[in-house]
This record gives sequence, C-alpha cells and structure tokens, in this order.
Amino acid sequence: MLMMLMVVVVGMLVLGVHSGECAIAIPMNPCTLPQCVTECKKALQAKYMSASCATSSQGKLCICLG
Repeated sequence: MLMMLMVVVVGMLVLGVHSGECAIAIPMNPCTLPQCVTECKKALQAKYMSASCATSSQGKLCICLG
C-alpha cells in the first residue's frame, strides 16, 4: 500500500500537480476516520482537502491529501 501511495504521488508530480498539493501518510493503529481527519488537519492546516484510512504491510495508515 505504501508503495502504491508513492507511485501515486510520483505520478501526480510527473503530470504537473499545482504547487501546494501534497499527499502524506501517517502511521495510525487503529485508524479511525475522525482521528485521521484531525491529524491531517493538524499536519496540512489550510491545505487540508481529505483524509482516509488504509491498511498496508506496515500496519494502518492515515492518508492525507492537500
């Protein structure tokens, strides 16, 4: 899953993402959507767009898009 996230981020960079757009993954076990949204808003502040939980080989991740 982490590798897939990296591929998506690199693909977005290659295809010309507007400055300020980003994606980050925060390890969070267990990952609940309300907790994930809170952590993403803290990390991305005004750039926050969305948050979701995902499972990878390293455990559960909170995926933040901004």
